[in-house]
Amino acid sequence: MKDNLLKYILVLSLLLNVSLLGAAGYTYYQKNRNRTSPFGYGPSGHVPMTSTSIHSTSIHSYLFEALSLKPEQRELFEKKARLFHEALDQKGANVDQLRESLIELMRADRPDRQAIETDINEINGVQQEMQKMIVAHMLDFKSTLDRDQQKKFFDLIQGAMGMR
Repeated sequence: MKDNLLKYILVLSLLLNVSLLGAAGYTYYQKNRNRTSPFGYGPSGHVPMTSTSIHSTSIHSYLFEALSLKPEQRELFEKKARLFHEALDQKGANVDQLRESLIELMRADRPDRQAIETDINEINGVQQEMQKMIVAHMLDFKSTLDRDQQKKFFDLIQGAMGMR
């Protein structure tokens, strides 16, 4: 009976150790999979399903490390980035509403093609505004960097764009 109890405890201990190792490995993987590129892409180019603020935080952390930002550069960037992302999120919410409207128009038994065209044009307009905001933000950020940091910054962007 004593041998059976000892075997039972040994098996239980082994299972506990294996599950702890598995949990630790999974946690490590989850934490580090977004660190492979500046824009949160995993090794396969997959964009993780995260909120914009969490996603942008991982982007910022990566940029801070990759560009070796000085504390004053980091502080300035964090302040500007917060305002930028709030404005960008508002535009994104507007695009989402327009897309919902577009879907509802297409659901109709007899879709109004003119209204659909209007929604598409509005979506394109807001997306164009967003693109201009992004470029302006990037140029503003660039102006705070030295030459070497600027080169690294645009190399990172170019690499991320190539992953899409």
